Amino acid sequence: MPNRGKLAVTAGIAIGLIALGLILRTGQLIALSLPFVLYMMVFLLLQPSSSKPPLEIERHLSGTRIEEGGKIEVVLTVVNHGAPIPSLGLTENFPPGIEVTEGETSCLRSLGTEERITLTYTLRSARGVHQLPGVDVKIWKWLALTQQSVFLPHEDHFIALPQAEIIDDIEIRPQRTRAYAGMVRANRGGSGLDFFGCRAYTPGDDIRYINWRTYAKRGELVIDEYEQERIADVSIILDGRERMNTREGKEDTFTYSVRAAACMASHFIDQGNSVGLLIYGDYINWTYPGYGKTQRERILEALAQAKPGYKEVFSDLHSVPTRLFPSRSQLIIVSPLAGEDDVEVLGVLRARGYQIIVIIPDLLQVQLERLPDDENRDLAQKIVQLRRNFFLSTLTRIGVEVLVWNIAEPLSYPISWGLSRRGRRLG
Repeated sequence: MPNRGKLAVTAGIAIGLIALGLILRTGQLIALSLPFVLYMMVFLLLQPSSSKPPLEIERHLSGTRIEEGGKIEVVLTVVNHGAPIPSLGLTENFPPGIEVTEGETSCLRSLGTEERITLTYTLRSARGVHQLPGVDVKIWKWLALTQQSVFLPHEDHFIALPQAEIIDDIEIRPQRTRAYAGMVRANRGGSGLDFFGCRAYTPGDDIRYINWRTYAKRGELVIDEYEQERIADVSIILDGRERMNTREGKEDTFTYSVRAAACMASHFIDQGNSVGLLIYGDYINWTYPGYGKTQRERILEALAQAKPGYKEVFSDLHSVPTRLFPSRSQLIIVSPLAGEDDVEVLGVLRARGYQIIVIIPDLLQVQLERLPDDENRDLAQKIVQLRRNFFLSTLTRIGVEVLVWNIAEPLSYPISWGLSRRGRRLG
């Protein structure tokens, strides 16, 4: 019962006994009211004040940036700068997406003046920006007659970045590259590693590149050229449309789409390319292209906060703002894709000179494993597979490179065989 209710009931009983004793002129009834009067006096004396207790909170985190599913150690310290507290209860508050793996996050004990309580625990968090808001405190006075419940705010933030696998070098061939040396083949002769062609010698050419065998046969000076390697503009488009997000138990395609986008961004930034990110969902979230570690952190932070959403204006890919992407550059679209409408948009982008890679997170194998093994399951698998093959062949015919990723395996497996230079040579 709340404190005010207890006080009201006790006062009512005491007043009733005293009034009845005076009316009946019976001292026994008046004496019977004395315990209730004494209880009210003690209750009022020990009534907690409305002000917050003089407690100081300190919280130290082992880090403020971790990887999705990683662990972070927390040390919470509470110091009492006031009078001794006979009984103090502490409980740490956690938002959704945080799991306690080790240690204690609550305690109940007495706390003397300038005495401290220290709680040490380990958290595991899902992807996102997380806030530890503060601590719930309950104080019981003598005889536990009264209780004071307060919330002591103490905000700390940390961010869980999406996982980014290490993958093989991905070979991309955009029609347009930048003038700086990099890792992307530019389809132009010059200095490089792979043979590109021959041309006639002109004064000023480096004599180290003269093809002496041709000179011996024809008596003409010919220069060997090698394909230049430069940096490229890479734009990553993450499909955040809610209707594209397939769920199966605790698994959903959007989580794996975010991981694939983080993997692609980290890879191409590490190669020195200019990388931008567009999250296409409830609204358009554009991370302006850039280079280096700072850009990588910007993109990972944007991906850490990405959520699927739905708005009618963004129901298909027709609203993708292509003006944000450099002309004839490389686009990497991470999406389950919807159907013919999306294929039409990709065809328009290819006609404008963009090179496109589509990564499709696939939950099919996970879904099939949870179905009973019978003829209906095999038939359903064949129907889905035929429909998908038709859809993927349409994309291939318009020049789109498609990579279907079975989420039960690491992303590096299909990339090694489908997009890497080694895989393309073997293919």
